[in-house]
Amino acid sequence: MYRHILIPTDGSELAEHGLRHGLALAKSLGAKASVIFVVEPLSEIGGQYRELLARYTQIRKEEATGALDRAAQAAKEAGVACETSLVESGRPDQAIIAAAKDKGCDLIAMSSHGRSGLSALLVGSVTNKVLTQAKTPVLVCQ
Repeated sequence: MYRHILIPTDGSELAEHGLRHGLALAKSLGAKASVIFVVEPLSEIGGQYRELLARYTQIRKEEATGALDRAAQAAKEAGVACETSLVESGRPDQAIIAAAKDKGCDLIAMSSHGRSGLSALLVGSVTNKVLTQAKTPVLVCQ
């Protein structure tokens, strides 16, 4: 039924849980997977904060690389063909939706929420936006 599953991650524990479920589903269906990590760039601020923002962005990219490397290894161990990508976007929901379309994915499998400070909500804001705006079916893992 599904042949190409997009699995967004932000490196959080819950996103890793969603990744495991997405890869297990891909394996059971004989589907391939694409794992995406969206880094939100911070707006340019001048003066003393420029260096701090640049360092923060670098740290997030390093976290993204680590998360994507772990995803690729997990896919390899599961026997699932997988590609990974890091995307910079101020709108993670739109980046996820665009990636699903651009890569020809027929399912998005994602966790209910990730790093947002609103983790008490049942469905995070990025997940909610993907659910309501994507034309691709979305599977939400809790």
